[in-house]
Amino acid sequence: MIAKIAEITLPIFVIALIGFFYSRAVRPDFSSANKLVVDIALPTLIFTSLSTKDFNPQTAALFTGASVMLIVFSGLLAYPLSKLSGVSWRALLPIVMFTNVGPVGIPLIVLAYGPQGLAPAIVLLVLSNILHFTLGSGIMSGRIDWRMVYANPLVWATILGIGFSQMHWTLSAWIATPLGMIGNILVPMMLLSLGGRLSTSKIDDARVGVTGSVCAVGVRLIAAFLILQLLPLREIERGAFILFACLPPAVFNFLLADRYQCEPDKVASIVIVGHVASLAFLPLGIWLAFL
Repeated sequence: MIAKIAEITLPIFVIALIGFFYSRAVRPDFSSANKLVVDIALPTLIFTSLSTKDFNPQTAALFTGASVMLIVFSGLLAYPLSKLSGVSWRALLPIVMFTNVGPVGIPLIVLAYGPQGLAPAIVLLVLSNILHFTLGSGIMSGRIDWRMVYANPLVWATILGIGFSQMHWTLSAWIATPLGMIGNILVPMMLLSLGGRLSTSKIDDARVGVTGSVCAVGVRLIAAFLILQLLPLREIERGAFILFACLPPAVFNFLLADRYQCEPDKVASIVIVGHVASLAFLPLGIWLAFL
């Protein structure tokens, strides 16, 4: 099991560390590359991965429902803990509910389960993205902007991908090959960018960072195992579900906190400490997923 955990987690940390030390030495501007990845590579990967998978609607609906329950239930469980964490509930709940499923979750689940793990990882990514920029931003700002749903390219990429899968449509090689090549840059680029972002981050409140990051993973794991008692999932979906619960907080939490002035310094501390703590939490998640 130790060898399996190392095999899955070490590639993630190695690529992130390369981005960390490169950014420390060169100070590159990742903003343009990040925009290219989010606007083009991410929707492309979602479409190509979903369109080539043979979906079981019942299984997909069960996993989707369980994932939504995990996000919402985690927030409900975290609400009474906000006073103990040293962060307001508006700042804490999105940290607990939304994880870094893109840069960390997708490579983690794919390394754990191979190509078969990509579909549930994409489902988690799309759901998290939609709920994060509607419910999550609504918690921090006090209002929900539903335009973030129908104006989101990830939503349309998901609809097109599932549509192609259900209709058994296939793309010609001349278009499928370049789309596959574009999607393949996503995972390493996001990990490099994550390392670069962490290299310029500062921890202003270590105590809040430790308390918040431990609270986030603990609450999500409790919620995950309670939900699994009600909705038993298949092996790969169950593993992806547990790994999702052990991921560090999404970096977007800080961006939203800064935008709405919802204790951005404390949120940044929790996000940074959460990624450092993932050195322990991710191996724990892999061990639990393969029990």
